[in-house]
Amino acid sequence: MSSEEHRKYMRVEKAKHDKNQMVLCSSGIKPNPNIVEVVHEILLPLNKQVSCPFCLGLSEFRKFLVSTKQGISRSMGKCPLCGEGMYLKTLLMMSKSNAAGYAEWVFNYKGFWKKINFNQWKGRLQLIGWTSEFWDAYKALKGKREEEGGDSESFTDYINRKGQEQADEWNKEEQGSARVFG
Repeated sequence: MSSEEHRKYMRVEKAKHDKNQMVLCSSGIKPNPNIVEVVHEILLPLNKQVSCPFCLGLSEFRKFLVSTKQGISRSMGKCPLCGEGMYLKTLLMMSKSNAAGYAEWVFNYKGFWKKINFNQWKGRLQLIGWTSEFWDAYKALKGKREEEGGDSESFTDYINRKGQEQADEWNKEEQGSARVFG
């Protein structure tokens, strides 16, 4: 590659990531298609690798974009791997987050544990190298809530309670059908 070709290549690459760069097309000029405004004044390049907060899968930002009747949604996205919906600003948070910040987000997200495939999520958490730091931060937050008198139940307690409720409901149905046939 000659130095002139190299300079042209560098100029084109720089223009791709310039949020003020306009692109000439048959209908006139339009904003740079390589950058999407997520939420007012927040920009992410379409080819930036981002992590889904639910499955921790890594994909290009453009694959999270959702098409609506009005065009591409500028606030909502959907993971191409697990299919969970999320705010695009959450993807921005994930791209800048560390294990402690992610633990706080998970802790404050009601229903998080019901939305994920735990074994897959746990494996990816380990691949990122966040396992011990995440669980330390999460346990600290949980301990803090319990000290404040929070009434949150553990995931295991929740599963046990739901199982007992289903068993009680099934027993009532069985007793009702026994009277009809008996």
